[in-house]
Amino acid sequence: MTAIHDQAMQYIYQQVLERLLSHMSQAQRASLQLLIQRLLVAAGGPEYIGTFRLLVLQGSDRRSARLLAMLRAAQLSIALRAPVTFQLQVLVASLPAADSATLEAHERSFSALFMQDDARVQLQMIEGRAVVPFNRQPSTACDRWLQARDAMLIFGHLVDARPEALLGCRLHLELADAVGFALRAQAPADVLVTAIPARQRRRYLAWARRSLRMAGARGPHGAHQCLAALAQGLSWLHGTVGGPLGVLAEPTPGTAAEDAPLRIITIDDLLPHLLEAPQLDRMLGCCFEAAQDAWPLAAFVDPLAPAHLHELRARSLEPQASRPALRLAGKPGASQRRDAHQLQLGKAYGIDQTQLVCLLFSPFARQGKNLERFLQCRHADMLVALPYLHRALQGKPCPAAVKDWLVNTSGLPLAQLRAIYDGRLPMTAWRLMSTLTRRDIHLKLLPRRPLVRQRGFAGLP
Repeated sequence: MTAIHDQAMQYIYQQVLERLLSHMSQAQRASLQLLIQRLLVAAGGPEYIGTFRLLVLQGSDRRSARLLAMLRAAQLSIALRAPVTFQLQVLVASLPAADSATLEAHERSFSALFMQDDARVQLQMIEGRAVVPFNRQPSTACDRWLQARDAMLIFGHLVDARPEALLGCRLHLELADAVGFALRAQAPADVLVTAIPARQRRRYLAWARRSLRMAGARGPHGAHQCLAALAQGLSWLHGTVGGPLGVLAEPTPGTAAEDAPLRIITIDDLLPHLLEAPQLDRMLGCCFEAAQDAWPLAAFVDPLAPAHLHELRARSLEPQASRPALRLAGKPGASQRRDAHQLQLGKAYGIDQTQLVCLLFSPFARQGKNLERFLQCRHADMLVALPYLHRALQGKPCPAAVKDWLVNTSGLPLAQLRAIYDGRLPMTAWRLMSTLTRRDIHLKLLPRRPLVRQRGFAGLP
């Protein structure tokens, strides 16, 4: 029975391969042969291909979908010529949280490539800082996002709550942390295959090295030496930025295994052919916007999350007397979809809309400089309690109801709020977090905020 089953599966895999090749252009089929040769050489020869393990980060852009299709075609092509083929680990990334539509699109691609039931393929996804088996249904386990949630809240309240800063290069640290977790698995990958162009890879590497040097880390944090060492350094950096206030972890060198460094296989020379012709997209059941191809570093980030935060911020900053109800404008259907997306973002992190609006105001930093304005715009009924709010943030006696309101409205414990209020942060950590606010998710420089305040005693603006 097992032999019959294996024979039937081989027939199915052959059909999938033939379908893949029929949807490729002649140039893409030639590129596939070059990719197969490159993988065989990287494995050390055909005799080692059966133990060769590839890792690919699966984003939500055309480049990621085409790369996965090419790798699947290479895997099945080698299997037809040899008794074994390489192992493929697919890690789906859509930060800060993947919505149902994104996960369904990935599932369509996996089904078209017949990957779910193949023992040679491992499908995983990032949820918070955890790496879990792929599932088309978004998780409701908020504990997986606890560290990411606290990191985002502290970062926004203390340093910069602009959407570009909250969901900017800080998310690259979250991604590196999750990738580092995946690389510490029982069967770690031998190489990572990427279709990100060389210019963008150099920009990422320069940003990572600069951030690690600023944090005082030393060690081989270079992708040309070992990608696992770089991921480990950025994972430490993520823990430093998102850890308790006033605590800066000791710098750690890259201690990844030097005898088996994690290498990178780049396919820059195959990119022109990889991105041509739309036949593969139709086979995979995907639809992409051309603008997404221009920003490869943002392929692992939900593109709608910054836009929704911008809209929420713009509507929340108006005084309460003249502000309409906090509802998204537009057609009813579009409004419901965008509201659902915002709820998904907050639900994943365990942050309700009240706490998200509070974050966008950053009312507690700099000894509560924006606290009165926040109350005027969003909680006018609490203006009479403003002196008690300051007393609670200063650690002085005040009614328990005031403390409860602060915790419920911000989503942070009172001890963290008092640290934010006082600006208790080492200068090294402050400079590092300020540097992270200067670049967006594309690692491009953001314009400085219109109002630049002098730093206080702890280095806070």
